[in-house]
Amino acid sequence: MKKRDQTVLLLEKYIHLFRCPICKGEMDIREKSMLCVNQHTFDVAKKGYINLYMQSSPEQYDKELFEARHRVIAGGLYQPLHEKITTVIKSHSQNKLHILDVGSGEGSHLHEILKRIDHINPQGFGIDISKDGIMTAAKYYPEAIWSVGDLAKNPFQKSSFHVLLNILSPANYEEFDRISTKDAVVIKVVPQQNYLKEIREIISSEPSNYSNDETVNKFHEHYSKTEIHRLTYKQEIDNDLRVQLWRMTPLTWNTDYDEIKDKIDKLMEVTIDLDILIGRHAED
Repeated sequence: MKKRDQTVLLLEKYIHLFRCPICKGEMDIREKSMLCVNQHTFDVAKKGYINLYMQSSPEQYDKELFEARHRVIAGGLYQPLHEKITTVIKSHSQNKLHILDVGSGEGSHLHEILKRIDHINPQGFGIDISKDGIMTAAKYYPEAIWSVGDLAKNPFQKSSFHVLLNILSPANYEEFDRISTKDAVVIKVVPQQNYLKEIREIISSEPSNYSNDETVNKFHEHYSKTEIHRLTYKQEIDNDLRVQLWRMTPLTWNTDYDEIKDKIDKLMEVTIDLDILIGRHAED
């Protein structure tokens, strides 16, 4: 089956979860397009995604970055993270979960999580403002529904999702509250001080004072029931993934690869240092 046709079938099943990004009206499927009650129309792309974003995508987040990120994540760098998130989702009592990855990029994190909970019949959704990211996601992972869209003005109806993922991406908690069910769990992942410190040390000899404490505190302030899990480990990097690791992170945008190639070739391991934030609202 062609990817567009597969996406249309999925959208027909879950169209009730979407709303028009222009007028907020209800949506329907007409042939190979999404159409709202006020006739705003959005075509399903041949590559198997829907573009609901009204502006241009950021240029620096390009196809090369997302292909590199896909290879690094498929190579297992974040496996402990995926296992931990999977454990949290499995504790949710409901089957047929609707899971949205907000800021999904190329979709690799969502895919790795979904395949670990396939027995509870989840349906995954991914949204990102980067068209290249969503195109890459649709290329590799057609089992989920992928949308280019505004994270601050999500094209989804209220109370649509049981689980929200927000992995290394900005958050909008007002929107999170609107589109999540009352008993939803929100899982946010933020980098901590030693995250990819080996890359930072190659870029700059200055000590890093990086901190995400403000982001963590804001999460705690918003959700009445929270947990925080620190995940820190070192991972060996083989020859094939060194260049991909370099290409996948915005940390390296202002550097010339040729100037630091010798240092990258000597990179044997990297540090993953993350906070996994788990939030819920107290039941009324």
